[in-house]
Amino acid sequence: MHPSHTRRFLAVAAVAGLLFTGCGDDDDSDEGSPTTEPSGDAVEAPAGLVSDGEITICSDTPYEPFEMKEEDGTDTGFDIELVRAIGDRADLDVTVVDLPFDGILGSLAAGQCDVVASAVTITDERAEQVDFTDSYFDAEQSLLIKTDNDEITGIADLAGKTVGVQSGTTGEAYANENVEGATITAFEDSDGLFAALESDSIDAILQDLPVNGYRSTQDPSVTVVETYATDEQYGFAVEKGNAEVLAFLNDGLEALHEDGTYDDLYSTYFGE
Repeated sequence: MHPSHTRRFLAVAAVAGLLFTGCGDDDDSDEGSPTTEPSGDAVEAPAGLVSDGEITICSDTPYEPFEMKEEDGTDTGFDIELVRAIGDRADLDVTVVDLPFDGILGSLAAGQCDVVASAVTITDERAEQVDFTDSYFDAEQSLLIKTDNDEITGIADLAGKTVGVQSGTTGEAYANENVEGATITAFEDSDGLFAALESDSIDAILQDLPVNGYRSTQDPSVTVVETYATDEQYGFAVEKGNAEVLAFLNDGLEALHEDGTYDDLYSTYFGE
């Protein structure tokens, strides 16, 4: 994704007055319709899928707005709908398997899924274990606090505080490398993080800006007070050496950009 998409998200959140002012159980198949029907001719499904006729996604749910559930239990979110739209081009359904983010990449070699779609940052270390698609989203790190917290204005104020992170994420790595004098507490998922902040078990959350920013637009009791440019890019992960599925996903991402489906889905989850 072009960096302008990240700037667009920031602009929308700032206009809302929320951003700067202030990864369950395994799921069965969820058939859903993407926000936008991709155009173009049908393509052939890749060989060697975990289950015939469908793409099996491993994802850590919830991690709004990338992966989450609708009230009826249907899996949705930006990541899920992107893969769903790619699968539609080959008449493939989507099944989502919910796994903890820490260790989720191992699900590929274990044969649990065809693709990990879970806001995974592309890193050299991870690329030794799996193959990544072309990047589809640019991200930064950020610091989220309660809106009524007048003691924390940024990372320099965290000494003596407790900072929540999600285990196994680049947010955890950033906190360990850059936060001084604070207690870093890791949680399995973002639900645990937000619940801990709400109950005052932690003082702040350091994690990906799109997730913290989205939360601040849904809950006025929290706000993002600082962001950190890290040049992170998300990619979908496939089993090392699975060239056919990798090409299928990359071709699909290119097609979604060309026919406008990507932009429509982006607008749905992040605004214009």
